[in-house]
Amino acid sequence: MKTIKYTLFISLLLLGTACKDFLEEDARSLVPTESYYNNVTEASRALFGVYSSLTPVYSSLGLPLASDMAADVFTEGAGGGGSTLTFMDRHTFDASLGILADQYQVHYQLINNANSLLAQLEGRNLGNDAQQNSITGEALFLRALAYFNLVQVFGDVPLRTSPATSTQGLSVPRSSAEEVYAQIIADLEAAAGLLPEEGLAPGRAGRLAAYTLLAKVHLSRQDYLKASQALQPVLGKRRLYGTYIDNFKVANENNKVESIFEVQYGLRPVNSDLIQFMTPNEVTGHGFVYGVFRVEPGQIAAYADNDPRKSTIFWNQVNNRNFDGYYVRKYNDALLPGVQATDAGQVNFPVLRYADVLLMQAEIINGLNGGPTTEAYQALNAVRRRAYGQPVDQPSAFDEVPGLGQAEFLEAVLSERRREFVGEGQRWFDLKRNNLLYIVLADKGFVKGKHEVWPIPQAAIDAEKSLTQNNGY
Repeated sequence: MKTIKYTLFISLLLLGTACKDFLEEDARSLVPTESYYNNVTEASRALFGVYSSLTPVYSSLGLPLASDMAADVFTEGAGGGGSTLTFMDRHTFDASLGILADQYQVHYQLINNANSLLAQLEGRNLGNDAQQNSITGEALFLRALAYFNLVQVFGDVPLRTSPATSTQGLSVPRSSAEEVYAQIIADLEAAAGLLPEEGLAPGRAGRLAAYTLLAKVHLSRQDYLKASQALQPVLGKRRLYGTYIDNFKVANENNKVESIFEVQYGLRPVNSDLIQFMTPNEVTGHGFVYGVFRVEPGQIAAYADNDPRKSTIFWNQVNNRNFDGYYVRKYNDALLPGVQATDAGQVNFPVLRYADVLLMQAEIINGLNGGPTTEAYQALNAVRRRAYGQPVDQPSAFDEVPGLGQAEFLEAVLSERRREFVGEGQRWFDLKRNNLLYIVLADKGFVKGKHEVWPIPQAAIDAEKSLTQNNGY
């Protein structure tokens, strides 16, 4: 049973489209200054409204999956011809692309909702310090997560830390990426000091989530020392599930085994649309499926033939009907016979899980020490052993080759991340922080010096004339 249902305050989340006035749509999240919360129950309801803002971010038209399409994970499927996601696949997108405008907008709606909650909590006593501290920490965590997404794909972005109470409050020029990162780090450090180790309820962020995201932020900047320090409180607090697919079962949602933070989904109207976009139309009996995200052949080739994840994550036929390639099925736990794809979209989206922690640890140690240590190998091999059904704490025939140099070990870690996190919106960011986007994506139309960041949406520039455009757009 999910504790957080992302139906509260849903009016804050109505998405605009690129053809509508951007400023008018963004004004939907404006907050009246006279609105205050009198107790933790009222503040909690507002917090759930901030959590609700995650739903469109982690949808099939959201930023993480768009990044997988722009990377070497997905390409256009048989049903992708009518989707603007294909512009990401070919790197032919520009500032007019509606997906980018929508994602820019929903991120700032989340940020403004978090800013409003934080402003209204400041200096107030709601009668329960522990719960009030957690609510504040969660709002800081969610704001940091939104800004981390934005700064990675757009570079310099407007930095708003107070609520906009009028459309004039939305008129903020771009801040440097350094300033944005400084705010993200400050938010996460503050959140870690306020949050309990585990979230107060399933689906709510706790201290482990804040530290994990903080480590990821430092790693994205290749600050290995600070990344290592941030990761220490998380190590040993989770473990790997016995089998990979256990992470994607409805019964295991919000577990304290491998999960650290998930975006919540359930039955309509709070369902995920991943199955609809990832399932080819040869799969009948489940309503509308679009087959937009076909798996890149190179992604399939990244797995050894005996890697169990290959058959667990992908499928290429059903009932003797062949697809036009491979598609992801790891989110299909509730896609039972006769169940509509919309009703099957109950599997939560994993934003942070312990396999990510272990592979970050391996990458951090390798960068910090100029090469891998025994501990780095142990972290990497734990993920490999789980993949092959082996005990994670015992040597196996599937362990990474010993004696690798720094560059070779980094390549091994990134390859393992590619196999582990397909369809979780990780690959593009892995390549970016290691300056590999151009090398890996040159044959997908990637232009060096341009596509390392995406264009600021033209709708945002039209609404705020002080905004500048990224190079090449």
